[in-house]
Amino acid sequence: MSLFFIGCSHTHGNDLADPTTQAWPALIANAKNKNFVNFAVGGGTNDRNVYHTIKNSSQFDHYYIAWTYIERFTRYRNENNFEINFNIHLANSLYGNDSTFVDYGKLHYTYWYNELYAFKNWLQQIILVQRYLESKNKSYTMINSCPNNINRWTSGWDLFNNNVKSLLCFDRMDDDQLLDEHKEIKNLLDEINFTNYLEWGKWSITDLLTKYPTGPTNHLLEQGHQAVADYILTHDTY
Repeated sequence: MSLFFIGCSHTHGNDLADPTTQAWPALIANAKNKNFVNFAVGGGTNDRNVYHTIKNSSQFDHYYIAWTYIERFTRYRNENNFEINFNIHLANSLYGNDSTFVDYGKLHYTYWYNELYAFKNWLQQIILVQRYLESKNKSYTMINSCPNNINRWTSGWDLFNNNVKSLLCFDRMDDDQLLDEHKEIKNLLDEINFTNYLEWGKWSITDLLTKYPTGPTNHLLEQGHQAVADYILTHDTY
């Protein structure tokens, strides 16, 4: 039995002395006495999660998918297919893991990023990966690396209207358009299998950042990763 893990720096184990043995994927695999591969990378994106999960869907028995920040995205260099993961949180240095694409990243986040669309796209990604793995008879566990403002976007209609006022285009959207957006999100949520999703909207890895020691780049250290592993082992149905 082999395990597949994918996510961002919170799954890779940034700031740990030895992520290969100290990060929560290694701790879970050790507790289950299973072989594993940790495909997570620092700055990883949900685009990347989808791509590598499907790419490796025939090689592992169980898949742990740690969804990350919705504003991130992945592109590939045309001359060598090198993976570029863009991250708005790197605004003070780079907008991606290759300095060649800083200007592209700035343009994207300045003019083309839409948080509402990004959230809906993430819900679609969850559904597509779940359906794909289920079609392959593969078991999986999904968790959230970060909250992604779930409660903001999934609230009832009475709160939704007020919650989306920060959208740049809010003043151009009438009530019918806003209601359509709310209905679309609700329809997407109805398609998600929450049985294999740990504590949707209630827990994420970053919730532990204020409870356990962190390293120079604000990532959990050994105690925190053990807490993540313990939580998943306690709540996981696998």
